[in-house]
Amino acid sequence: MKKRILLISMLAGGGLLLSSVANAQLNLKQFGIGGGDSSAGGAPAASGGMSQLLQTYVGANQQVLSGQSSLASAMGMSSAAGQAQQAAGLLSGGTPSVSQLTQVGSTQQSLSQKLTEAFASHASGSASATPVNKQAFTDGLASLGKGVSQYSSLQSGLGSISQMSPSSLLQSGMNPQTAQSAAYIAQSAPGQLQSLMSTLSSAVQFASSHGITVPSIATSALKGVQ
Repeated sequence: MKKRILLISMLAGGGLLLSSVANAQLNLKQFGIGGGDSSAGGAPAASGGMSQLLQTYVGANQQVLSGQSSLASAMGMSSAAGQAQQAAGLLSGGTPSVSQLTQVGSTQQSLSQKLTEAFASHASGSASATPVNKQAFTDGLASLGKGVSQYSSLQSGLGSISQMSPSSLLQSGMNPQTAQSAAYIAQSAPGQLQSLMSTLSSAVQFASSHGITVPSIATSALKGVQ
């Protein structure tokens, strides 16, 4: 009888352990980490899931840069518009490296500052202010709003990734470049989102005070609606 009770206790304990592991896997399953069956190619599933996150992040940045380019053009800032287009080109082929992602992030930050300064200068009634292309501005707001929404959609899973060590990411089946890029995204995306939200807010305020149509995607992004 004692042996039977001991056996039942061991089986029950094992069941609880398996349940805990399954729950831990579900937290990262949306990115393919820990949710795959090793006998059916769990590592490729992990790599594929993280590749999906990278694609979403790249797509969000392309939308943001397109929006910044349009807003810059609308404000008569041709040089800034060109910088946005050049940065977007870094994201056009394959998995971007950490160096490329860093350059894109730096360009976005610089453009956000330039746009915010341009909005303030124009609003102050500067004599040198260039007339605003209202349609291009609206197009820019739509693209920037879409990019911000895509950034927001990444937030739910980034916390789990940021807690994983580089070695853990590698063990999940990713190649080194993908693992490094994923780690960079987990660390940088939250701060980038805050900066872009601020830029979008300034752009929407500028549009509202200058008779420029504000697309619904822009206002929805500011409210956190996806």
